[in-house]
Amino acid sequence: MKSQKKIFTRALSLSLAAIMLLSGCKENVVENGNIPQEVEEQNDTTTTTTTAAETTTTTTTTSATTTTTTEATTTTEATTTTEETTTAVQTAAATVQQTAAPAAEGNSTQAATTTKKKTTKVTTAKVHVSGYRGGNSYPEIKHDLEYMRELNSDFIGWLTVEDTPIDVPVVQATDNKFYLEHDFYGRYDETKVGTTFADWHIPVTEDGGPDNLVIYGHNIRTGVGLAKITNYYPARYGSLDFYLQHPTIEYESVFGGESTYVVFAGMYVNTQTKHGDVFNYYKFRDFGSKSTFYQYFEAVFDRSVFYNPAIDIAYDDDFITVSTCYYPMGMAVDTRFVIFARRLREGESAKIDVSGAYVNKSPLYFDYYYTVNGGSWAGRKWDKSMIKGYSKWLKEQEGE
Repeated sequence: MKSQKKIFTRALSLSLAAIMLLSGCKENVVENGNIPQEVEEQNDTTTTTTTAAETTTTTTTTSATTTTTTEATTTTEATTTTEETTTAVQTAAATVQQTAAPAAEGNSTQAATTTKKKTTKVTTAKVHVSGYRGGNSYPEIKHDLEYMRELNSDFIGWLTVEDTPIDVPVVQATDNKFYLEHDFYGRYDETKVGTTFADWHIPVTEDGGPDNLVIYGHNIRTGVGLAKITNYYPARYGSLDFYLQHPTIEYESVFGGESTYVVFAGMYVNTQTKHGDVFNYYKFRDFGSKSTFYQYFEAVFDRSVFYNPAIDIAYDDDFITVSTCYYPMGMAVDTRFVIFARRLREGESAKIDVSGAYVNKSPLYFDYYYTVNGGSWAGRKWDKSMIKGYSKWLKEQEGE
């Protein structure tokens, strides 16, 4: 199992064979420019085609090892994919062999070490055609799920952070590019404001969706879009006040109704290997095993800029990840701010205890951040009880 963890970490590191395909947002409209655009996996067995990966600069923890990766050019959208790998061993196999297609399901060695949480639907990337049905009329956008779904079949839900401009429709295309630069009505948007959208890989349908719904949106200088997500970053305003006032977000699905999600982590991350650590946060939409789940979220907690010990997460929870671009170190340093939230459990109060929430004074950043600001990562200090079953799992790894 120890070797499996090492393979998992190295797989995350090596999987950067192509960095993000980015939209050309105009600086006078979009403050922080671009959203990570994932290069789709292909069935070409000679090329690695995954995007951002985890690389780290320390050997003090099981999931953070020193690695070297090579930044490569991007490839085109609209390529065919097979089912993504969701386990540590499968991810490692696909990457170490430099194979674009994910490792085959059903390998006896892999099956012995993992248990799939659920089956991921196979999807095929293709050039997206807008689901808008209104022709040349452009009626008002309003928070009415049935109405919005009738207007545009791509509409899947509505995201809200109370008392903020984040009160927006969410769409899902058959790629991660279309809504970067098209509005809800399917019109090309010269300003590149785009539309808030969910990652395409696991379609949201009446039969279900991903364990972790990843939502992208531009950071608009005027404050619309997902700009206010960056207010969760304590370093931006010098306090944790925004989190204390907004510990929950609301997401209403056209298929699943309205749900409250409690925010439990937020991180400022880099997308370019030349600047150091690149964490592949948006690749984990389904968790194929508990080991994958624990390794992913220990990496999230290492990087989180705040903690709330009153909130824990578990393997069977449903999650939303909200990502927007954020350039406090300048446009040349391509970075994101990301928040993580889990769905409130049955019977759990929506009144969240934030009295014990605190700023993480030493989150794991990337090399360039430390070069500019000084300092270094102080190591893993967070309360392990915030991930249910994590301490037991760690002991099991140590015993093998």
